Amino acid sequence: MQHDTSDVIVEGAMRALARHGTSRLSMTDIYRESQVSRGTLYRYFANREAVLDAVNTQIMSSMRATFDQAVAEHPDPSVRIRVMLHAMIEFPGRFPHMHRLIEHEPASAIGFLARELPHMVGILTEYLAPALEAAPPVVNGSMTCEELAEIFQRLVTSTFLIPSPGSDTLDVHVADMWDSLLASSTPAARRSRAPARRRTGSRTAD
Repeated sequence: MQHDTSDVIVEGAMRALARHGTSRLSMTDIYRESQVSRGTLYRYFANREAVLDAVNTQIMSSMRATFDQAVAEHPDPSVRIRVMLHAMIEFPGRFPHMHRLIEHEPASAIGFLARELPHMVGILTEYLAPALEAAPPVVNGSMTCEELAEIFQRLVTSTFLIPSPGSDTLDVHVADMWDSLLASSTPAARRSRAPARRRTGSRTAD
């Protein structure tokens, strides 16, 4: 029962955040939106900051669950980038109320993303590692798996901070680009791009 009630409060807090924003959010907003009593709210959370921490934890837990499901359905490492990019694009849809927070209080949304970016990149790196470890920039030491994962995270984050008509297909375009870059880095591809060597030696007179 305790777990169910805390979940109800966290979900209500997300709705309250979307309605009031972080700066104006109060415990009164949270218990009203959660439809629990003031006493019940304070039984589970001592203050507003504790509720916000629980919201962050819920978002990160849901992200892991989304990624776990995506990988379980498509375990082949050769499609890991494509699978994870799609899961990342779809993930914000699990929290529709947070879209309103971005629209009405972008500074709070950006602040949250900035604070949580290292955590999100760390989670993403775990799932992308099987694909990134064999990537040429990682193999040759010019980049780490974490640095590549951060690029993917920032690309996907841009789709809901700056939405456009093509935002929902960004994962496909980035995955196609990634596959193309990997294909062009194979030994066979490099040989095909190498300039033909001129043959040396004297020509035989007719």
